[in-house]
Amino acid sequence: SASDPSPRGPRTTARRLLIAVAAAQTAARSVVTPVAVAPMATPVRCGELLCQRDSYARAVSTVVVSCEPRAAAAAAAPGKGKKGKGAAVPPPPLPEWEVVLGDTVLFPEGGGQPSDAGTVGGVQCSRVDNVDGLARHVLSAPLEPGTAVDVVLDWPRREDNMAQHSAQHLLTAIALRKWGYDTTSWGLGDATSFLELGTPEFTPLMMAELEAEANEAVKAGTAVAPSWHSVADVNEGRVPGLRKSSKPLPPSVTGPVRVITYDGLDTNTCCGTHVHSTARLQAVKLLRVERAKGACRVLYVAGGRVVSLLGSTFERSALLASKMSVPQEE
Repeated sequence: SASDPSPRGPRTTARRLLIAVAAAQTAARSVVTPVAVAPMATPVRCGELLCQRDSYARAVSTVVVSCEPRAAAAAAAPGKGKKGKGAAVPPPPLPEWEVVLGDTVLFPEGGGQPSDAGTVGGVQCSRVDNVDGLARHVLSAPLEPGTAVDVVLDWPRREDNMAQHSAQHLLTAIALRKWGYDTTSWGLGDATSFLELGTPEFTPLMMAELEAEANEAVKAGTAVAPSWHSVADVNEGRVPGLRKSSKPLPPSVTGPVRVITYDGLDTNTCCGTHVHSTARLQAVKLLRVERAKGACRVLYVAGGRVVSLLGSTFERSALLASKMSVPQEE
């Protein structure tokens, strides 16, 4: 229009077109299209959930199979302090419901990996539990059985948990192959994670070698894939690459059993979510060793946590340099 003084030449038009295309592409990437599954009265059992068949599926359209009030949490144990007249009384817990779905993209806590979070039919899901082989979603409001719902995953949380869990498998495989050290336990924390190696000594040189080999595997982009097998094949060591365990699977496990393979590196039974390729880990950084009861805990970060840790460390360094009036490099 005559009131618009902005130029309308070819360069401006082309630039605006490029901006519009980029905006459309960004918007398209941010839209999560739910995977459609057929309605079913019998829910998919843990071990074969969509989140375990495809760890990159972010949403699914499914149906509510059941919805029950969640039992109230047990009252907190009384404290040792005096209870005066004005002592604070904790508020009663908010009501919650346990919902079973036909299928889900929300991983139920297991194998050391925390559960996912997200929404079910627009209702917040704070956690998912594996109860007798069924994924029970803890929701803040009830849903009517038979209702069709979209389940949407909190992807940043999943991506972070998945990176730490996959890094643990990678580090465990290298430590076992290189030194024969079994991983006796592991933990995924809010800031750092650890794997506990069955050795009383783990030297700085070993730390450096383990970190270097892990990052070589990241650069190699090793493929990671799940497969499913019978209990008998797992117990008898008939799964290619899977070591025969000294302890058979418990009778409660009826199969099929999920096995995760890091191509050429490791094959292991696991219920958790994993990256499709070690390249998705970006980097693995070992932090320190803590000794406990004849074992060594190796603390580490992987994926986006490496970048976050580097950024926060740089900021603290810059702040200290500023306060001490010295160049940051010193």
